[in-house]
Amino acid sequence: MIEETMNTKILVAYASRYGSTREIAESVSRTLEKAGYTVDCRNVMDVSDISPYAAVVAGSPIYMGKWLVEAVDFVKRFCIELNEKPLAIFAVGYSMKDETDMIRKSASASMSEVRIYVRPQVEGLFAGRFDPEGMSRADLDMMKMAGAVPGDARDWSQVARWAEALPSVLFTLKE
Repeated sequence: MIEETMNTKILVAYASRYGSTREIAESVSRTLEKAGYTVDCRNVMDVSDISPYAAVVAGSPIYMGKWLVEAVDFVKRFCIELNEKPLAIFAVGYSMKDETDMIRKSASASMSEVRIYVRPQVEGLFAGRFDPEGMSRADLDMMKMAGAVPGDARDWSQVARWAEALPSVLFTLKE
């Protein structure tokens, strides 16, 4: 078992197309820092080495029912090391604003490609934000076809509760 210390370093790695998932990753990082951990919050594209970290939290928005390709590539690239470390993953989707069983199952299924490579100790599903400003035409059209109405559905207290529980899950279950 990893010995938990106040010097334990955690990586929070995220992919984000329009900033909503990045902001959730930053919130998770702040919560872990308040608990006494050293945290690096980085875009998956900026991570070249995960060996300095005692644990990893990785997240991606959900587009077309899947994680972003760069987030999946991150997991593939580091899968051996990620299977040797405590790992938490999360997905962010605007559809989670209406959290029904069907939507929850669909959002959870977005992580199936990641689960091929790693076995996370914990998973999180969070509602996201839909802000048409700056979106690509294709993404905007997809959101309109889905009948999405612009808004911010993120539940910051839910994110904080999940992040607060991470240390006890990550550092007690992984051996």
